[in-house]
Amino acid sequence: MSRFCVSQTSKDFRDDSSICNAAVHAGLIITRNGGQVRIRIRSGAGSYYGTIRNGVNSRNYGSWGGSFIFLR
Repeated sequence: MSRFCVSQTSKDFRDDSSICNAAVHAGLIITRNGGQVRIRIRSGAGSYYGTIRNGVNSRNYGSWGGSFIFLR
């Protein structure tokens, strides 16, 4: 299981998340080919929830101080 978390109200990932794993989870890149993504650093969220997307699991987590989002 990956050690990253997604906030429930947006597509924020905790700022200690692996950007590559988060990008695969978000469907922006695939593991085999990799790729480039752009992120924006943001403040943290009050809670994060785990989901399985694109073969990558994320975890539930409570409040966290920082996050990032992907820019499209």
